[in-house]
Parts: sequence; structure tokens; C-alpha cells
Amino acid sequence: MKLKRSKNKMIERFLQGFLIIILVILTIFMMNDVNKIQGNARVINYAGIIRGATQREIKLEISGNKNNSLIRYLDNIFDGLMDGGGKYQLTKLNDQKYQKKLVELNKSWISLKEEIQKVREDGYENTDIIEMSENYFYLADETVDAAEEYSQYCASQLDMIEKGLIVTCTLIICIIIRESISAVVLMKKNKELNKLAYIDLHTGLPNRSRVEELLIEYHQFENPIAMIIFDLNDLKEVNALGHIAGDTLIMNFAHIIRTSIPEKYFVGRYGGDEFIALLNDVSEDEVKSIIKKVQDEANRYNEFSKQIYIEFAYGYALSINYQEANLKVLLNQADKNMYECKTRMKQAKQNLKK
Repeated sequence: MKLKRSKNKMIERFLQGFLIIILVILTIFMMNDVNKIQGNARVINYAGIIRGATQREIKLEISGNKNNSLIRYLDNIFDGLMDGGGKYQLTKLNDQKYQKKLVELNKSWISLKEEIQKVREDGYENTDIIEMSENYFYLADETVDAAEEYSQYCASQLDMIEKGLIVTCTLIICIIIRESISAVVLMKKNKELNKLAYIDLHTGLPNRSRVEELLIEYHQFENPIAMIIFDLNDLKEVNALGHIAGDTLIMNFAHIIRTSIPEKYFVGRYGGDEFIALLNDVSEDEVKSIIKKVQDEANRYNEFSKQIYIEFAYGYALSINYQEANLKVLLNQADKNMYECKTRMKQAKQNLKK
């Protein structure tokens, strides 16, 4: 099971890394296509300019108005369209159909300039300027159309890349969400396991490990501390009735001390029949009052119990009674006092039998 989880984790990590690589590649392609589309838009714009500006130049020449600056302007645009860059920093489109049309249009422009020179020398009536300008105009239209088709192709590619980015990002987000959920679940499980490691499953109280950890944690304390140890009597005799009877006795007593002692105080199971309570900021009278409450609850239980009888010994120690007290000192003293209590209870029973 552990091997399977590890394998699944490796697959998820590999998939996440692969998707990130795809995301980077698609982002690069997208940026490239965006630049292409921006360049295409300028090309389409200037290709439209040479179509209209050439017709204007022909009209000026026919009317006898020479305009060499307009011719140079058109030459600069053609240079940029043919080779890329130039005065207007145009893009050279990587499309065979467009390039073929552009080459034909450029040749037509060169021929048209030669015809313009003839118009200036012989008059337009003696030239083919009108027919040539018409052919040039239709060829310019086809060139612009080819540029627009290529731009549309680039736009459709960009659309596909955007969809790919959306899918890839969605998958990455899903993996991240899944990993986050798994991390939260694992954290919760670890927290539960840590909690279980310090819980006595039989009584639900903190176990001996937690008690011992608590003894280490408490090095110094500002307020008075009291330690109480409760020890069930005659557990062996009850176990003689069966382990279920012994377990029931322990569970019932655990319930009594936990409900009798205020929740703000620590209560734990220290051993098989031993329980411990740690009371913070209390006086000796308050300790005695709490013990009395536990005794009263046990007596009430005994009134209704027909087979299992709860009897316990106890001992307590207060930090105010010691100059240098720590929890281990209090525990040892409370344990000593508990055994003295147990001895007194046994002697009292023996006296009653006599």
C-alpha cells in the first residue's frame, strides 16, 4: 500500500513537471505568435498604403504633378516588406503565398516607375500607365489578401495555444489542489496519530507517555501546583470476575474523575489502576474539595452498582510546601502519600473484620 502511494506520488510529480514544461513552451509560442500578429498588422497596414498611395502617384503624374518624395516613400515601404526592417521596421512574413505575390507586386512597381518616367518625357497618352496601374492595383489587392490570410492563420494558432494554456493551467491547478488537499488530510491524520500516541484508548484519557512528557515540560511554575494520584483498590479481585469487569471498573472510575475534576485541569491515566491529576493555581482546601467531589461521585456510583464496587486511595502534594519543587518531586510525594492512604484503608478493613 505504501509502495503504491509512493508510486502514485512519483507519477503526480512527473505529470506536474511535464505540464509545467508544456506551460513554458506554450507561453513562448504564444509570445511569439503575439509578436507575429502585431507585425502582421503593420504589414497589412503598409501593404494597403502602397496600394492606395501608388494610385495617388499615378493620378499626380497624369495631371503633370511630379512627386518624387512619394515614390521614395513607396520604395522604402517595399524595402521593408521585401527584406524586413527598413525605415518603418516592418516584418518579413514567413508565408510562401504572400511572398510570391509581394515579389510580383514589387516587379510591377519597378515597371510602373519606368512607365512613370515615360509619362514625364512623352505624356501619359503615349504610355500604358493606366492599364499598368489597374493591373498593379489588382495585384496589390491579392497581396493584401494573402497577408490577411496569413495573419488569420497566426490568430487561429494563437487561439489554439491559448486553449492549450487554459487546459494546462487547469490541470496544474487541479494537481496543486489535489496535493494541497492530500497535504491537509495527511496533516490531519498525523495530528490524529500524534493524538492517539498520547491517548489511552481504554479510557480516552492522556496515557502514561503524555504524563511523563508533561513532567518534563513543567520545569518551573509561577502559581501553586497540586499533584493528585488516585489508585483503585482491589482491581485484582474484580479481574477475578473477568477482564470485562476489570475494564469496566477502570472506565467508570476514569469517567468519575474526569467529570468531577474541572476540565481546565489535566487528568491522565498513569498506570493500570493509577490516575493522576495536575491542578494549577489551587490551594490545599480546593484540592481537598476536588478529592471530596470524586469520593462523592464514587459513592453515588456504588449505590447503584450491584457487582462492581469502586474504592480508591489517593495522595496529593502541593508545590507551596517545598522550596524547590518540580513535578517529579510532587509526583513522588503524592505517590508516597497515596500508599500511606492505601495502608490506612487496609488497616481499617482489618479492624472491621476483627
